[in-house]
Amino acid sequence: MRFKSFALGAFLLAGAQVAVADQFYINVGKDFGDNGYAQAAGKTTTGWLDELLYLYSSVTTVFDNDNNGLSAGDAVVSTGGFVNGKVSSVSTNRVSGFSAQQNVLDPNSPSKNGYGQWGITFQFKLLGNLLGGVSQGLPVSYNAGTVSFFYYDATTTTTAQFIKLFTVDVNSTLNSFGGPSIQGEIASFGSGKVNGVAAGDVFNFKSGSFASYANNMTKILTDIDFNTDPRKTTIVNNKNGTFTLTGKHDGSISFAVPEPSGLALVGLGLFGLAFAARRRNV
Repeated sequence: MRFKSFALGAFLLAGAQVAVADQFYINVGKDFGDNGYAQAAGKTTTGWLDELLYLYSSVTTVFDNDNNGLSAGDAVVSTGGFVNGKVSSVSTNRVSGFSAQQNVLDPNSPSKNGYGQWGITFQFKLLGNLLGGVSQGLPVSYNAGTVSFFYYDATTTTTAQFIKLFTVDVNSTLNSFGGPSIQGEIASFGSGKVNGVAAGDVFNFKSGSFASYANNMTKILTDIDFNTDPRKTTIVNNKNGTFTLTGKHDGSISFAVPEPSGLALVGLGLFGLAFAARRRNV
């Protein structure tokens, strides 16, 4: 009976970790030009979004410790995003659109709010290991690292003026037939403001800003999909036990918080354990 009670609680607690992507909107604190489409929370905001779509350039160093070429188990360090001191580098390292059907470069996009006059860019450093060589598509499993997102607009003249919004801590990679996705959670927010809006309040769920969730000790989970094509990746053997891989890619990121039902399951699981313990004490 004790085993069954414990197993029930463990099952319920495990189930509480499941989360699905939540809709969100972005508040840039300024009306850059309403185009007549619906917006989530006023003229300084976008509409409801499911995902951020992005373009990025990366440089990956692979450490061939087994002297077997690019193969499973080789350590990997990947970096990318905008280049410090070069504002022009955001052209290939930026949020390029939104899901569904909201394109930064399309003036007729729903809830546009002047998207061409401001943008979001990022920098990242990821650590992991190769799961296979070129013939397998160079799959990588990342288990550590960070991805930081920044705001910029038409008044930005140097990358030092970019406003950090938040940083994601990476903890694992989920590889599937649909491609790899990096799993993580938002770890911190920037200290600056975007047109008077605190960095942590720029991104918002229906019931509060990302920062308000974090302040209430609620995790904000992230799912970062990325697409890599070995045929579009330049591979250089450095002849010193390392390889350098460079390329341009695309992907998407979505956000989620634990479902209320999941939190309820946590409560039920703990209640079940407590009730079983009470019966044993009696």
